[in-house]
Amino acid sequence: MGRVLTLMLAVMVSGMLAGLVGSFVLNAVVQGASGGVGDPTSGLVTFTAVFSIVGLAAAAVFGLPAHMTLSRMGRTRRAPYVLAGLLAGLVMGLVFSGLRPDGWQTVLIGVAAGAAGGLGFWLIARPDRRPKL
Repeated sequence: MGRVLTLMLAVMVSGMLAGLVGSFVLNAVVQGASGGVGDPTSGLVTFTAVFSIVGLAAAAVFGLPAHMTLSRMGRTRRAPYVLAGLLAGLVMGLVFSGLRPDGWQTVLIGVAAGAAGGLGFWLIARPDRRPKL
């Protein structure tokens, strides 16, 4: 597979993975806040779709520049990518936390989703197996 196609796939998969993880974390927060009352799958598909759109945007805006920077620095292992995703998720969580009264939960969702997205990006792009840029 070509390098550009691999990066496009990495952005798509990481964005969707971030959306799925964000939705599961939101579901866990809601279930915990409500004492486990209600359907645990309620809204899962809707929130996954919404979070995936946000995750795709974050992967394109933060993920590709982070990949280029990390690759040029020779940081091609898994941990820097997960950390970069975590930081991107933190930024996104802080941006969206102003929209909710319980903003810490939004930051938690962003951090978890970002870390999962960073891992997903690394698993697809596998920069440790490619020559440096």
